[in-house]
Amino acid sequence: MNDGLLSNKQFALLFAILMIPVLIIVLLSFSSGESIYHISFEGFKEIFSSLRLNELLKICIRSLVVSITATTIAYLIAYFLVLNASYSFQSIYLVLISLPFLANESIRVYSWQLLLSEDGLFNNILSEFGSIEVTFFNGTNIVNIYLVMIIACIPFGIFINSAALKMIPKIYWKSAEDLNLNAVNKFWKVGLPLSKSAVIVSFIVTFFISFSLYSEVAYLGGDSKISLRNLISSLMSASKFQSIFCLGFIITFSLVAFILLSKLLIGNKTLS
Repeated sequence: MNDGLLSNKQFALLFAILMIPVLIIVLLSFSSGESIYHISFEGFKEIFSSLRLNELLKICIRSLVVSITATTIAYLIAYFLVLNASYSFQSIYLVLISLPFLANESIRVYSWQLLLSEDGLFNNILSEFGSIEVTFFNGTNIVNIYLVMIIACIPFGIFINSAALKMIPKIYWKSAEDLNLNAVNKFWKVGLPLSKSAVIVSFIVTFFISFSLYSEVAYLGGDSKISLRNLISSLMSASKFQSIFCLGFIITFSLVAFILLSKLLIGNKTLS
């Protein structure tokens, strides 16, 4: 008798059901609009055209910068939160950083737009301190987009890294104290090595979250309005539906490949 929540057969069935949309994406990526039995690569040709690659490159670079910054900040916050804050404070803090996500995404980003506009609160504060008119935050650059995307991704990284740090056995922290390791050495030799998997997961999650964010680009402007949703809308308006499925296939394949590569690298470092 299996006392687990799900048996192997039930888990396999659940996995098969979840894989149905992925299989449909793969099938339609290589099928022409005329027949699913006719293989076509027209969708891939569209995605790998210079125009689409340029758009995807800008989205990927933006997501990379956001994910690296958000993961770094989130890990530092999670580290000091788990090691120095009480359990009650941790619970309250995690609840508070979750509250903004209970509001509609467009409403949340529109509120940021008011704060980061040319005559918004942030520029007014900077102007007061500098005694001159400051318009650092405005709709003509991408600072607003990066700032709000990073802030939006940080809570996800905090949750992931906090969970990982809490799972580190207390004996490691006690051993570090017995060895009189200072805060920096304790961070580099105990905390980070034992939670590097969570850092990688946090990077992957925040990368794909920032990759798919849309409202930040739509409301906060910048030098371009390039986003994944706008790219898909452009393909839909041109009736290039196969290209949309090809894009989904490429994203899914990239995610799986990155996860397997990260797991392989972590495994090799552990063995060595």
